[in-house]
Amino acid sequence: MRVLKQKKMYEGQRDMLYNQTFNLDQVSFAAEGLKDAQQTMTALKSANKELKGMMKTVKIQDIDNLQDEMMDLMDVSSEIQDSLGRSYNVPDDIDEDDLMGELDALEADMGNETEADGVPSYLQPDKEPDLDEELDLPPPPPGRTTTTGAQPERAAQKAEDEWGLPAVPRASLRG
Repeated sequence: MRVLKQKKMYEGQRDMLYNQTFNLDQVSFAAEGLKDAQQTMTALKSANKELKGMMKTVKIQDIDNLQDEMMDLMDVSSEIQDSLGRSYNVPDDIDEDDLMGELDALEADMGNETEADGVPSYLQPDKEPDLDEELDLPPPPPGRTTTTGAQPERAAQKAEDEWGLPAVPRASLRG
């Protein structure tokens, strides 16, 4: 019996120690919560003071005026864009099928103009005979040397750059 009474006494002491530990933990938790609340209040006071200082410099009337000016500018910009976007002498009843037909016809015409490798006819080399041979030109004046045969072609090739334009003589570099 004595052992059972001691056991109950020890269990009671243990429960009392658990309760005391629990109470101390609760007090510690409450103290930490109060410290956090104090820091939060300090931060809120600081932010409130800073916002009040900022609000003194900002006036609602200035913001409203600025918004009104921006709306006016946007209206003017819209009017300018509408004015620039007007079309002249374009009928209102344009049929898109007719326009597509015209576009297809233009594409077909362009396809007919190009023969070799998709190069338009105006960029292809001439297929007609050389007209210089058909012309009866007088000989060059005396005192100038003339070259015969393939040499004039080489001289012409040297005098042209890779685009067929006259070559610019290069000055010698002096060091």
